[in-house]
Parts: sequence; C-alpha cells; structure tokens
Amino acid sequence: MAKPTLSSKIGTATKLLTYAENVLQKSKDNADLFTDAAETILELEAAIEIYRNGLTESTYRDMRQVVLKNQQAEVLKQILYRYSLYVETVANGDPNLILASGFMPSKSTTQPIGMSPKANDLRAEVKHPGTHSVNVRVNAWKPAKLYQFEFRQAGSMDGWTPILSTKSRTVIRGLEHGQEYEFRVTYVSTDPTPNYSEIVRCYAS
Repeated sequence: MAKPTLSSKIGTATKLLTYAENVLQKSKDNADLFTDAAETILELEAAIEIYRNGLTESTYRDMRQVVLKNQQAEVLKQILYRYSLYVETVANGDPNLILASGFMPSKSTTQPIGMSPKANDLRAEVKHPGTHSVNVRVNAWKPAKLYQFEFRQAGSMDGWTPILSTKSRTVIRGLEHGQEYEFRVTYVSTDPTPNYSEIVRCYAS
C-alpha cells in the first residue's frame, strides 16, 4: 500500500523547501480532493514563507539567523508530517491521490514491519550552557521514518510536547534555565503505535 514519503525527500535545506513548495502548490490545485485540509494548507504556506526568508538571512553566516533557520525547518517538517498523515488517510493507498497532494508515494516493495521496537538508549545532556537547550539522542533504527522526541517539566502532569526529527538526535531549545525536564522518544514507522523509551531527566542550561 502506497504512503506519502517524507524523510528521504527533505535531507537538505533546498530539498525541504522544494518539496514543501510542491506539496503546497499541488494541494492548492487539487483542493477539492483534500477538503478538510484548508487550515493546514494555510499553516504550511505561512511556514514555507518564514523558512524561505530564514534561508536567505542565514546565507550571511549570522549564527543567530542560522539557529532560527534550523528551528523554522523543524516547524516546517512537523507541519508536512501532520499533513502527510491526513493525505495517507484520504488516499487509502492510492498513489494517484498521493501525487495529487504533492507528496511522492512510497514503493510498495516491502512488507509491513509491525509495531516499532522500544526506543533504546535515550540520552539527554547540555552541550552548550547558556543556550536554554538540551541535546537528546537515541540509538538509530533503520526502518524509522522519523524520531518523535517529547519533553515536559519534571514532575509535571501536563501533556508532553513532541518534536519530530528525521535524525536520531536533535536539540530541544527554548527551555527554562535551571529547570529540570523529562524526555522520552519513540520511533515513527509504518505502524503509528508509539513505543516509548525509558524517561530520562536533565536540567536545562
């Protein structure tokens, strides 16, 4: 069964922008096929514009602009991922409908792998004090389409905040200095059922 592909198409800044722009244009052209996605399309369009501007600003090698550009890229990837799940539901395996949305359909050459294994060896550490960030990493799993890292303040009963990454490591920014946080991660595969790692803790700095 064909599904919208994402991680293999957005490996570089240029690829991400080109792929996102194609999804936006095709989805607009075929809006009658994706009637419940109007709000997501507007969100995608805004994120593309912000990311495009960020790419331009970061070419001047201003480190602050480079950091902002990377943050904007993660936002854009998460919007694309959420939209791909909607397209997958609407298309129901039809590659023509997937193409109509601007996504590239996967090749149905492999059998479903079932539920992903429990994410293993999650680590969280501060590598750059003073940046209000924590670096997280987990053992890579080759079939994973994405890695869904999540965090919240330690001891909090609030919901977890998800951060999607195409790689097995990422940097979680915008944290409160001196606050202890909890982290967990799950692999995202063909089976959407999460299988979270053990929770680890780290103080933001």
